Amino acid sequence: MKGLWLVLLFSLFSHASSSIDVFVWTDKQGVLHFSDTPDHPNAQRVNMPNMTPPSPEITHVEGTKDREYLPFAGDNHQKAKPQALSIRITSPAHDSTVRSNPGFIEVTGDISRPLAIDDKLQLLLDGKPYGAPKTNPYWSLKYVDRGTHTLMIQVQKNGKVIASSDTITVHLHRTTVQ
Repeated sequence: MKGLWLVLLFSLFSHASSSIDVFVWTDKQGVLHFSDTPDHPNAQRVNMPNMTPPSPEITHVEGTKDREYLPFAGDNHQKAKPQALSIRITSPAHDSTVRSNPGFIEVTGDISRPLAIDDKLQLLLDGKPYGAPKTNPYWSLKYVDRGTHTLMIQVQKNGKVIASSDTITVHLHRTTVQ
């Protein structure tokens, strides 16, 4: 137990120099106390080792220049143009048939670059928004009526369309009872 307290003591004062005095004593209940002043008659001074870390040794590596400066954002260099944003529907395929009695269709999109913070994706089912705009290109359409439907994904920035996928056609088949 005393070893644990000493480890705690050294970790608490590891940033201090050796000129700091630390006193330790145990009271009648066996509780170990630490202080920077000798307030108790049984207080004993603890000799703290010099905890100042040594300075790192600087070495020169052959083949490197003494000073190499890289340009920073404030320099007048040509900034790279952001990659154009494009999106496409990867699933289901255009003019494919989906067989689902409950009317479920899984839609997956692929984006050419990560979306900006204020970019959102909106799925259009038959030209009308399906659900709220979101940031991931995965949708689970539920209870879609049987028949032929069109799907398109739009990328919106502050409510304005900045990119859109090609419109695909999908045919949903549901079993009917006769």
